[in-house]
Amino acid sequence: MAIKSQNKPRTDQQEVYWSFWKEFNLYTKGDAAFCREFKVHPYPSVRSYQDYHIGEPFHIVAGINFKDKEIRVGAYFCNLDCYEFWYKHGNRWLESYMGKRLTWNKFKTKGSIYVHTTANFGNEHGWDNAFKVIAENMIQLKNAFKEDVKL
Repeated sequence: MAIKSQNKPRTDQQEVYWSFWKEFNLYTKGDAAFCREFKVHPYPSVRSYQDYHIGEPFHIVAGINFKDKEIRVGAYFCNLDCYEFWYKHGNRWLESYMGKRLTWNKFKTKGSIYVHTTANFGNEHGWDNAFKVIAENMIQLKNAFKEDVKL
C-alpha cells in the first residue's frame, strides 16, 4: 500500500517516481478491468514500486527501472510455506499461464516471483505504454493465482 503523502522535500529521484505513480494511479482509475481486480492507490509512491494487497499470503508488486527501461510485476509471499508450494507445484504452470519466464527469489522468511519486461517508456514515448504493460501483467498474475485449483 502507498505511504500517505507527507509535506517533506523529495529527492529528484523520488519526484520522478512520485510523478510516474501519480499518473499510473490516474490511468488505472479509468481502466475498468484493473479496477475490478485492484483498489487504485490513493497516494503515489516515492519508491520504484507500488504494492497491492490482495489477500493472504501474498500481494502483487509493480515496479519500474527507468535506467534499464524495465518493468517488473510480481507476487511477494509473506509466508515461506506458500512460496515453497508455488515454487514446487506451480512454477511451470504459472509460467505457462503467464506465457513468460518468472524469476523466483527465496529469502529467510519470505519469497517473491517476478515477470521482467522491457518497454519503451519515458519522455520520448510517454508512460502510457508502461502503464498498459504493468496493468495487464498485474491482472494476468492475479488471475493465475485464482486458477490455482488446477494444481
